[in-house]
Amino acid sequence: MLDWIRRLLGKPQEPLTPEPPAPLAEPGPPVGASQPCDQPDPLAAFLPFQIRPLEAADLSQLIGVFRDSIQVSTAGHYDQQQRDAWSRAQNHESLISLLSEGDTVVAEWDQELVGFAQRINDYINMIYVHPDSARVGIATLMYQHLEDGARVEGVDALSAHVSLTAHDFFQFMGFDSEGEEQADRNGVTLTRHRMRKSLVTN
Repeated sequence: MLDWIRRLLGKPQEPLTPEPPAPLAEPGPPVGASQPCDQPDPLAAFLPFQIRPLEAADLSQLIGVFRDSIQVSTAGHYDQQQRDAWSRAQNHESLISLLSEGDTVVAEWDQELVGFAQRINDYINMIYVHPDSARVGIATLMYQHLEDGARVEGVDALSAHVSLTAHDFFQFMGFDSEGEEQADRNGVTLTRHRMRKSLVTN
């Protein structure tokens, strides 16, 4: 579809925003002067997805997005034992309880829920995109919604605990790593980054 749209608009093919498939931020501890955010590929506006606030009807689909994104998207950085421990850290009920806090948005594609993201005050707690819908700008747009909300609220800086898979994405969005740390998931250790982005213009 992207190639067809580019031909229709007469635009040369260019790489999309260098966005890894989610998960991008990991649920809160223990295992979710800066540059402005780069804009997603302008063709994203022509794709059949939308970013909107979380609704009660979405909740039944969230655990599947959460687990599939971990099992598939992080395989290059975490082994099977680590992915199993991470993906089992939340069940349906606990994930729903967690998402009742803060600002949560979802990405809907052809009436299917393909991603969700959450900010709690100044903390990016989660960004997950189903691997079948990765690399088309969905995570970028969800993150930008969360940052815009933080700016409106007068938040000075955002922080996140970021998987190895997501480090480059967060760096691209203007975050700086404050170092690696080890997180525990059911007795299994996972390495992640502490990252921070200032929202104050110098």
